[in-house]
Amino acid sequence: MTQATREDDDLSERTAHAAAVRVRSRDAVVRGGFLRLGLVLLAGTVVAGLVSLVVQRVTTALVLRFAGASAGGDAPAFSSTTPSYAGTAATTAVLVAVVAAALGMCVRRRWWRGTEAVAAVVVAALATLLLALPLAGTRFYLGGNTNDQVFRTQFLGRLTDDWHLADMNYAGLPSFYPAGWFWLAGRFADLTGTPAWEAFKPAGIATSAIVPVLAMLAWSRLVGPRRGLLAGLATTAVGVYPALAGPFVDEPYSWCLAAFVPVVAVVAWRAFGDVPARTRTAAAVAVGVALGLGAMTYTLYAGFAALLVALACAWRAGAAWRAGAGPAALRTRVPALVLAAVVSALLALLVWAPYVVEVVTGGGGRAAAQHFLPLISAQLPTPMLAPTPWGAFLLLGTLWLVLAVRRDPVAPPLLLVVAVAYLWYLLSTAALLARTTLLAFRMEAVLVETTAVAGVMGAAALWRALPGVLTRSPLAGRLREVQVLTALAGAAVLVVPLQATGQNLAPQIEKAYTDYTADGTNALGESDESVDGAWTDDLLAAVDAAAAAQGLTPDETVVLSAYYEVFSFRPYRGFQQITPHYANPLSDYDARRAEVESWAAATGPADLLSRMADGPFEAPDVLVLRRADDGYQVGLARDVFPAEPNADWTTTTFDPALFEDPAFTLTDVGPFVVVGVDPAAPGAATAVAPTTTAVG
Repeated sequence: MTQATREDDDLSERTAHAAAVRVRSRDAVVRGGFLRLGLVLLAGTVVAGLVSLVVQRVTTALVLRFAGASAGGDAPAFSSTTPSYAGTAATTAVLVAVVAAALGMCVRRRWWRGTEAVAAVVVAALATLLLALPLAGTRFYLGGNTNDQVFRTQFLGRLTDDWHLADMNYAGLPSFYPAGWFWLAGRFADLTGTPAWEAFKPAGIATSAIVPVLAMLAWSRLVGPRRGLLAGLATTAVGVYPALAGPFVDEPYSWCLAAFVPVVAVVAWRAFGDVPARTRTAAAVAVGVALGLGAMTYTLYAGFAALLVALACAWRAGAAWRAGAGPAALRTRVPALVLAAVVSALLALLVWAPYVVEVVTGGGGRAAAQHFLPLISAQLPTPMLAPTPWGAFLLLGTLWLVLAVRRDPVAPPLLLVVAVAYLWYLLSTAALLARTTLLAFRMEAVLVETTAVAGVMGAAALWRALPGVLTRSPLAGRLREVQVLTALAGAAVLVVPLQATGQNLAPQIEKAYTDYTADGTNALGESDESVDGAWTDDLLAAVDAAAAAQGLTPDETVVLSAYYEVFSFRPYRGFQQITPHYANPLSDYDARRAEVESWAAATGPADLLSRMADGPFEAPDVLVLRRADDGYQVGLARDVFPAEPNADWTTTTFDPALFEDPAFTLTDVGPFVVVGVDPAAPGAATAVAPTTTAVG
């Protein structure tokens, strides 16, 4: 046999193999099928969650022992939010080892079958360590109990106290905020007997560990195990990325969906391509499940992903029509799109049904949740232009998306995600005409995750191209040296941003240490009585006592409070949400504010009791008011969108004489006064001096 004949035979064999690969690829959207993928993701969730909880427990024990030994005696274990950089040194060492091992596995020709399981454990442990180390000395999660974290701990407390879906604040209303993640975290808190506000930390850290593991498993079945492993590590870095609106893991229940928008886009793109009907149907069900779970967890990302799925269907159907399929291009794809929509809607109704029924039967109110226009929503984000190794990596991903869009089947759907993410910013601007927004800044998470995954694809393509490129360059014969330098650059891309997690998250970590817990102290052992939080324990005791005097348990007690943090530590029902932007549209927020203002305008105790009894809402059982020179005050807010800040705060002042009646029991707690309201008390609505006790 001649050399030419052998070369022709080799070429024929390679051509036949490539054709066989194309045929198999047309029969499967994901490697192994969707049922196996679902089982793998479920197993990955359990394994990553358990690994995270164990690592958290061990890390906290070791850090506290080290800190306690350093402090000595009865001194607080931590005197600052960064008591030592030993944790940073340990994290860096672990990062170098993990990244080196990952890159080593990726360049090996053989892929050990057990590598994926080991990688899942390692990635979960690494992602946990990044947050568990800096937060080891506090019971709070990132951000402590300030700003939006107050609402999150309140919602978690509601679903820890009772597994039934209910509004985080208002009594008798269905939940408007998607309850998926909070329901699961609430079941975890209830099962372990952990106070809800404390359970937020292990649940949040565990979520930050589960997300990159699931990303690794999903991408492994879409693009292969090597690139899947690197995509998992990249997702770990994206989660703690110092984004414009804060780190994505700061809001774990949104991050667990945002990270999978690119996955859904790729699956949808393939499903609406040239695949068998049975495969397309299975893919449609899988996409519907993903969208439904998203709607149960974070509706904004679910809506964005649904738009991507619809656009993928339209684009692929249009391409098939132009290729000669004609109307059949629609007949074979539109039913699958409808199936995905039906599946997602059915799942979403598990959480949204009570609210939908209430709106249909009683009418809806005005929602202010999207009335938020910070500067980061008014400008387009460009994370790929940051002058850092990570920015260069994202730029590599962006370049790969453009250059590979006609060569790699993964590039088009990822490029679609990036394009629609930027389009979302423009649509959000257009929505201002309707006096609302699309909360465009939330798309930064999707944008960074997508370009990071694209960066992995670009790096892999660059690695494969190195031998061919070098043979035509002055570096011919130096392939090994160039490969080593390339691997080192890739390692730096991951190690540099991840080792700085503690510094990048410093503001959120500081709040976790300095915010006050339910016992009136913070993680640094401080209890400064000039700070409202130092009175938290006494406030809770006073509210509980006022409620118990009326025969009420905390979950039955309606409270109007000038110090909203009490709702983080007890499942009280709030008469008014502190801001309209987290308020249930069915609550009639503005009318409630006007109702409180009318109470303050009462002419005397009898008039106040009458107004509270005859009002359109269930009156509070306890008031927590702030003492001032001119009376007792409570802050009230109103929506002033599109102004920034988007809420205008006013103070409503009550004349102390309004509470001079046996129906009111007053307890002084530091700068506050707790007022128990019991219209059924003997002698109510008479001018008898109230019972007053003092605390502090």
